[in-house]
Amino acid sequence: MEWAKQIVGGKAAYDEAAFVALARESTAGDWPRIAAIYALGLIGSGEACPVIRDLLGDPGESEAVRSHAAEALGNLGDRDAVRMLKDVLRNEPGEALRESCEYALSEIEPA
Repeated sequence: MEWAKQIVGGKAAYDEAAFVALARESTAGDWPRIAAIYALGLIGSGEACPVIRDLLGDPGESEAVRSHAAEALGNLGDRDAVRMLKDVLRNEPGEALRESCEYALSEIEPA
């Protein structure tokens, strides 16, 4: 996560395609992937959104990865994710994932 914070703070260079590749790489372990997702949510472009939506929508992913994916979509303001976020809220009872989806929706569709 410190790596992602340095990138977001402009203290390190980054390659968005490398973050997308890392986020997809299930063998990398959750924390490196979460760091990549976190960074994409703060510095990424709309091109990263389909990959992040795929992570959120995959029930085989850990709740931590899916939660960070939801938050990243909110930070990116991905309007195409609204339906998926609402579907996850209806069908996924995990507290962390629920809170992340609620956060994302509040960022995308402020009250």
